[in-house]
Amino acid sequence: MRLLMRCFLVFASSGAPLEAWAHAFEERYDLPAPLSYFTTGAAAVVILSFVIAQIVVDHTSDANESRPRRIALGWFMPAMRVTCRVLALLIFMIAIFAGLKGTADPLMNLTPTLVWIVWWVGLSLIVALVGNVWPAFDPIRTVYDALNVIVRRAGGARGLTLGMRYPETLGAWPAMVLLLAVGWFEVAYPQAAVPYKLACALLAWSAFTFAGMVCFGADIWQRNADVFAVYFATLGRFAPFAADRQSNSLIVRPPGRGLIDEPAHSLAVVCFVVAMLSTVLFDGLMSGQIWQITQIGLKRIAPFLVDPDGYRMGAAGLIGIWLIFAGAYALSCAVTSLLLPEQRAATIARLFALTLVPIAIGYNIAHNFANFAVQAQQLVALVSDPLGEKWDLFGTANFRADIGLIDARLTWYIAIAAIVLGHVISIWLAHRLALRKFGSRRQAALATVPLTLLMVGYTIVSLSVIAEPMVKFDLPDTVISR
Repeated sequence: MRLLMRCFLVFASSGAPLEAWAHAFEERYDLPAPLSYFTTGAAAVVILSFVIAQIVVDHTSDANESRPRRIALGWFMPAMRVTCRVLALLIFMIAIFAGLKGTADPLMNLTPTLVWIVWWVGLSLIVALVGNVWPAFDPIRTVYDALNVIVRRAGGARGLTLGMRYPETLGAWPAMVLLLAVGWFEVAYPQAAVPYKLACALLAWSAFTFAGMVCFGADIWQRNADVFAVYFATLGRFAPFAADRQSNSLIVRPPGRGLIDEPAHSLAVVCFVVAMLSTVLFDGLMSGQIWQITQIGLKRIAPFLVDPDGYRMGAAGLIGIWLIFAGAYALSCAVTSLLLPEQRAATIARLFALTLVPIAIGYNIAHNFANFAVQAQQLVALVSDPLGEKWDLFGTANFRADIGLIDARLTWYIAIAAIVLGHVISIWLAHRLALRKFGSRRQAALATVPLTLLMVGYTIVSLSVIAEPMVKFDLPDTVISR
């Protein structure tokens, strides 16, 4: 994503028609008050929401809450699923072809915008705020299911799978490691937006995923090792809608309800949720001067991390952020276990891990919404000329994005609202979960105090990271120039 932004700036500076993109990324908003006022106010709101939750929410809330509503869709659901699968597979094939055969310019090729803007950012927001539609759009699963049906009809009793047993000790750790790898590829790999490289990465991932499904079965593989299936499923638990394929019905529930229906089933899932927070935060961190200062320190402490393209430095930074947040969460759970001696820290960690998901969603909106709103518009032009060959298939090749759609001021306030609201929702979900688990207000409060303090700290850090590349405030130039 960072490289894609740089490409837009280079393209803009060359005098090409997209010159206004530079404004979209270089504009800074002069805050009407010191940044500390905003961070202090946001932290106060988070603390106040904790206090209100202790007063308003009691153990009868779950009993009084109506059960999720089901809307029967009948034949419409499987028909839409088949339509979406065919459409998604077609789009995936076009993205691969455009990446391999189209222009090397990331701005003029459909693949980078389709992958990084529409799919990774746009679909993530849809899944979190509406429902998990990824199973109906997953092209690799579509290919596997189609071939599996063919093999079964040809007489293969087990279908396409080899029936190998998935190692229980691995659990969801492969998905967690791969999420960090995807974060590194997106943020730190300099050629992540180069169409050919991106298409090759998609092919490699497709082969790896398909092989895993063949070896262990599609469902088992996607629950544990398919990072995108796990990622979208986790986000989808926050959404107000969920699909029930067995009854062909749509489940309607309060936002966040799916996150507290059951705890994380392993520590690997806990670490996966922490990785969701860390990857987005690190993406924002690399956009500003704070990362430059951090690199100076890393170079002095560990010079072996220095490499021309920043591969090792980026990996070290991302893993370091993940370790810091994992350690902070583990510490809060350990403190909770001291306050409630009958509870183990590992049990606490699994219990509350999924309540952190709204924070990841809030930060995703804060960090990506403005870029998505502006850059996604370019898809209108790219669909008419996906290979950058001067085509105009649908008469939209000359479309130009409205860069004034969202300015820096609106972006800043959207970021504040998203981050604060994400933390507030997390606190309320954690309190309800604690009441359900421990039964009394006192124990619920004791269980969530350390987590609330952690959220206060994360609120301050995330707002500071969001503000640093966007708003006007001074950092010591002498430190940066060392």
